[in-house]
Amino acid sequence: MKKLILTLAAFVLAVSAFAQEQHLKFKGIPIDGNYASFAQQLVKKGFRQIEYTEDGIMLIGNFMATPDVLVVVYPDPNSKVVSGVAAMIEAGDSWASIEGKYNNIVETYTEKYDAPSNQTEGFRGDIYNDFSRLLAVMEDRCDYMTSWELKEGKINIVPMYNAGTYYIACVYVDGQNSEALRQTIIDDI
Repeated sequence: MKKLILTLAAFVLAVSAFAQEQHLKFKGIPIDGNYASFAQQLVKKGFRQIEYTEDGIMLIGNFMATPDVLVVVYPDPNSKVVSGVAAMIEAGDSWASIEGKYNNIVETYTEKYDAPSNQTEGFRGDIYNDFSRLLAVMEDRCDYMTSWELKEGKINIVPMYNAGTYYIACVYVDGQNSEALRQTIIDDI
C-alpha cells in the first residue's frame, strides 16, 4: 500500500511538473525564451520584422489565413523573456465588419479550444447607432471580449482601435512567464 501511495504521489508530481513546463504556443512556437529569439522564429515562418525596441518587436505576416497581420512580441522588461504576443487583424471601418470579423475569429478559436472561459459583449455609455459603436471602440468603451483560460496561459480576443485602424486583437499571455513577471513586480514593492 505504501509503495502504491508513493508511486501515485510520484506520478502526480511528475504530471504537475510537466504541466508547469508547458507554455502557450503562438503559430506553433512556445511563448518562452528571449523575445528577440522568439521573433526570429516568427521570421523563419515568413514574418517580416518592422520594428525592434526594448519594449517589444513588431512583425508583419500571415496569421489565420490573413496576410499582413501586425504581430507584437512583448518581453518581461527585466529578463527580456517573451511574456505575450498580440496579433492585430484589420477589421474594416464599419461596425458590421468589426462585429463580423470578431464573431468569425471567436468561432474559430472556439473550434480549437472549445467554449470560452469568459465572454462579454457590451458598451459603456450611450450607444445610438453604428457610428456610436465605432466611437466606443475608438474611446476604449467597447466591452467585447472573449477569453480562454488554458493551463498554459490565457488568450483574449478583443476589438480595438489604433492609429486610424480598427483591429481584432488576439492576445496570448503565457502563464509561466506572466507569473514570473508578476513575481518580479511584487518583489519590487
